[in-house]
Amino acid sequence: MGAEPRGWVVKRGPDGELQAAVGPLPNSPSSQFVCIDVEAAGFNYKDALACDAHPGVVRKLPLVPGIDVAGRLRSSFGKYAAGTPVVATGNGLGETMSGGFATEVWAPPAAIIKRPPNLSAIAAMAMGTAGLSALLAVERLQAVIDWNYQARLQGNRNLPWLITGASGGVGMLAVAATALAGFQVIACTRKKKSLSDTLLSLGASTVQSPEEALPSDKKPLSSARYLGVIDTVGGELLANILRVVAAGGAVASIGNAGGVALPTTVYPFILRGITLAGIDAAGLPSREKRQDLWAKLGVLWPLMNSVFPVRHIGLREIGEWAVEMRSGRIGGRAVVIPEKEVRDEYAHD
Repeated sequence: MGAEPRGWVVKRGPDGELQAAVGPLPNSPSSQFVCIDVEAAGFNYKDALACDAHPGVVRKLPLVPGIDVAGRLRSSFGKYAAGTPVVATGNGLGETMSGGFATEVWAPPAAIIKRPPNLSAIAAMAMGTAGLSALLAVERLQAVIDWNYQARLQGNRNLPWLITGASGGVGMLAVAATALAGFQVIACTRKKKSLSDTLLSLGASTVQSPEEALPSDKKPLSSARYLGVIDTVGGELLANILRVVAAGGAVASIGNAGGVALPTTVYPFILRGITLAGIDAAGLPSREKRQDLWAKLGVLWPLMNSVFPVRHIGLREIGEWAVEMRSGRIGGRAVVIPEKEVRDEYAHD
């Protein structure tokens, strides 16, 4: 007997209490969407928030989280035959419609990309939107840094790039992508003691704690330390970073694990001409751009797969992992493998 489609369903109970558990998929598929049999799904910080029905992420309940998914087409779609390996990211998955934490997902055609042939489903989801964000951040910074100004200043030419939250999936991928692009990388994390070897293997030249990476003074501007920064934390840490970016430099903002408020001044912008660039890999890149980015992830993965920490979890482990992720107690990435659990559940059939 075949297993009915199941997923990690987040919903409200009769009294309004939040409930989350493995169960039948809550929504009827749209005839305009394409069905993917899920092999793996990435686990992003946004998914951890969705597991708690965070109003900034979840648009409606009941919902299956999971903004990234990899699998195979159940039927033909456009020029792709049934069984074609694909990936789907963003475009409302796991936010306005049920996402990849399930055995099947119905995705809008705009979200679907043919998976690069050198990436397995698990490898693709070990990177997912985190990898797309890291690549976009490097590209954006390279585009907005004032390189002409840097060329006129011998002292600033060799300033390093800083990656914050380097213990997380986005941070680790950003370290690898930035190093691959040829820049000196300082990896910043509170888990320095346990993850230094991993981050150095991914391409960091140095691993520092936030206290080491930033000055202790509270001046609106402090001595320039970095030319480029990829920040995955936000909040007060991001505000402190802006004070030490070199003239003509730039910061890419990706995450908000450290808070959404930004207590800063205009001085870094009007006295040093720095750029604060937001990165949104889930909604902004066109389908063609995502195809290009996935090809680049296919090049990046073989350079880091032997050292990049990836944990495989089943559907019933999602809730516990989400709590740990929201609490900042994890490092690396998790990949949800729905069939890992389903095979066990239906072993008697």
